[in-house]
Amino acid sequence: MKSRSNLPPGLNFVEDEKPKDGAVLSKSAKKKLKQKEKKKQAAATSEVQELTNSVKSISLSASGAENEATSSKGQCSQGASQEDAQVVDPEKKLKNLKKKLRQIEGLEAKINSGELKNPETAQLEKVAKKQEVIDAIEDLELELADI
Repeated sequence: MKSRSNLPPGLNFVEDEKPKDGAVLSKSAKKKLKQKEKKKQAAATSEVQELTNSVKSISLSASGAENEATSSKGQCSQGASQEDAQVVDPEKKLKNLKKKLRQIEGLEAKINSGELKNPETAQLEKVAKKQEVIDAIEDLELELADI
């Protein structure tokens, strides 16, 4: 009589995917093992390449101002606000500022109607920056009109 396992019926426990030395594999099983190994190697090499590329892009300099400039560029690519970027398409910036203005006006309307009874400090700061956003939009529109 076989000893019963503690596993639920239908669940087979396999210790290791690789066969033991004495086991004989079919052609398809051997092929699958080779494919898995190739995928693991490809993933490892791609990770190494990504790391080497990122290391190559890092530059060391003596002045702190250059380091701050490179770090601010890196932040923009990682999702920081586009206002910090030095080179941004003016049309894209204008579109984003108009979107920000719509959000501010919507937030302002909610506060005035009483729908938002206790606005957070961040929301109040956003509403306070409305005039700055309007000025920036006007400047960009004038700049685009000159082009």
